[in-house]
Amino acid sequence: MTWTTAYLAALGDPDGTPSFMPQPRSFSAQTVRQAVRLRRGGGALRLVLSNEFGHTPLVIDEVTAADGMPVLCQGGARWEIPPGRTATSDPVPLTTAAGDEFVISCFVSGDAEPAAYLHSAQRTGEVLHSAERTGEVLPGAERFTSLYWITRVLTDAPAAGPVVVALGDSITRGDGTSADRDQRYADHLQRRLLAAGLEGAAVLNAGIGGNRLLGPLFGPTMTERFARDVLGVPEATHVLIMGGLNDLAMGSPADDITGALFALARRAQRHGVQPILGTVTPMMGSVYEMFRADGNEEARRAVNQAITGQRDWHVADFAAALADPDDPTRLAAAFDSGDGVHPGDAGARALAETVDLDLFK
Repeated sequence: MTWTTAYLAALGDPDGTPSFMPQPRSFSAQTVRQAVRLRRGGGALRLVLSNEFGHTPLVIDEVTAADGMPVLCQGGARWEIPPGRTATSDPVPLTTAAGDEFVISCFVSGDAEPAAYLHSAQRTGEVLHSAERTGEVLPGAERFTSLYWITRVLTDAPAAGPVVVALGDSITRGDGTSADRDQRYADHLQRRLLAAGLEGAAVLNAGIGGNRLLGPLFGPTMTERFARDVLGVPEATHVLIMGGLNDLAMGSPADDITGALFALARRAQRHGVQPILGTVTPMMGSVYEMFRADGNEEARRAVNQAITGQRDWHVADFAAALADPDDPTRLAAAFDSGDGVHPGDAGARALAETVDLDLFK
């Protein structure tokens, strides 16, 4: 049987979290309950958990899905994942549809480190004491908006329609959009594709906040993780590449950024995946000084001119979609989440509407 991807999370390295950011947490004698939104359904699912960046084995005593259904690994309830590895569950006989929420509860009786996570997942998870592991969520449950360990959900349904991987940084991940409302640009693009009659379409979000093309931040670079998050989805038909913003903030030259973007596009093409390059969005209204540093706007324009000027690959002009008409170095107020860099819900919708749906037909 061939399993296809119903959900993807591009997890990063907890040790790569900058000191000025909220730090990832560990768990001990607790249940970690998290939910993900499935892009396609089927008659059975398999869960993939990651200890990719862990230093010790990740031991989870019990994993359950909808209404306490056990999620077994190699026939047993206990999962033990070595450092640097992932583990895939046995098939779970659960009928689902595209758009369903899939809730996963992981009970750890001992200590469990973050191992692999998204620092901002735009979805609320809950931590319960061990005695609560089979009960309903209590009002006093501790809540968080990161995502731990869950990297994929697979379905037995065959791939049908375009499968688009959205590769990027925090804008792709959805920072600035409303939590628990599926307002990321990949969510909006998913809805557009289905509304256009592209049945079976799946837009998989492979964004990591703070991610770069040319240097590590929150884990491996887009270049380093391309094999895992794009080529590692065998049914992928397209990749939307949106990168370079954080490289500009770190002072990387425009030529190096465009070189890295074009190298990813060529790599995708060699593997039969159609690349779509996104322009770098405005940032001069940012509340963060590093984005407004001298020379950054000139470098951003140079990157975007190289992207829009080439004729080898299709382009999504994200910069034009979000720019203030009176000052295109800044985000339009209607699209700004408030920090001058990340689009809010309306801005994420505008990004999705910029993508030409004819590319997927």
